[in-house]
Amino acid sequence: MKTTWLTEVVEVQGGETLDLPGSPRVISMPGHSEGSIAVFVPSVDAVFVGDALTTRHVTTGHVGPAPAPFTDDPERALASLDALVATGATWVLPGHGAPWDDGVEAAVAAVRLAAN
Repeated sequence: MKTTWLTEVVEVQGGETLDLPGSPRVISMPGHSEGSIAVFVPSVDAVFVGDALTTRHVTTGHVGPAPAPFTDDPERALASLDALVATGATWVLPGHGAPWDDGVEAAVAAVRLAAN
């Protein structure tokens, strides 16, 4: 096997539908860090949320939807979760923790509860 290096990088901001299989849509997720995004793939009913939320806390090991630690602007990060709910996705795939298959609305509700 030989490594194939990237030759082009395309920046995304949010709102774009990518010309890729499944027509993934980029969702802006300000708050965790500058430029944070999520990617919703309607064809598989899944949203890849990166660090918008976690299902396993990286420092405590707590399992279940919760705000991601080390967030630049926690209030803004929580407000950004509304954009995830709008997808109606069944699968939530965080950067840290197990996939969540009880729906994005339940995940976001649990994150908000854990934030209080």
